[in-house]
Amino acid sequence: MTAVLAPQRMRALIAHIRDFAPGITTTVIVCVVIGFALAAVAAGALWGMNAARNRTIAALNRGRDVAIASDGTPEVLFARAYFLMTHSRLDDAQPLAGMLDLRASDRLRAAVHYDLANARLKLGFDKIESGDFDAAGALVGLAREDYREAMRLDPDDWNARFNFDVASRLVREYPSFGFTPDERRQGPRPLWTELPNTPRGEP
Repeated sequence: MTAVLAPQRMRALIAHIRDFAPGITTTVIVCVVIGFALAAVAAGALWGMNAARNRTIAALNRGRDVAIASDGTPEVLFARAYFLMTHSRLDDAQPLAGMLDLRASDRLRAAVHYDLANARLKLGFDKIESGDFDAAGALVGLAREDYREAMRLDPDDWNARFNFDVASRLVREYPSFGFTPDERRQGPRPLWTELPNTPRGEP
């Protein structure tokens, strides 16, 4: 689309506007017509940007790795972070979560912290099963921090509260994680190994 109208089209529009409002000068009419044309160009550009954004998000949601720009929209950053989390690339997802904390809505920030916490907690379970309790303790500790942030941003998120309790029970169950005594004050309890909505994803 172009903002430059053909002369014939311009004259036709001017004549039509004059018929509708005879007192308007040609200069005013030309300005109005050009303004409409520029608005159309802007709308077309926005549609193109949204289409490209949606294609990127759709590809990431289908499990195809797509590189994104660091100045992408929060929705694109979230989709990329979610892709990385679900492909065991938590170190790569963390910087995107940091970008979202600076630019995204509270809802999206809560979602990315919740998903990051879920990914870490699941990996923590894997480390426990393999006997790597030092790594498991670090992952569970980071998961709890992310659950706390998710609950701060979205106090009504029951899933974050539930999974935070799961992580806290892990801390009490495994004193070798190395947390302070007050963090394991209740002693061992049975664990819930099924996490609700793990991980939660799309924006």
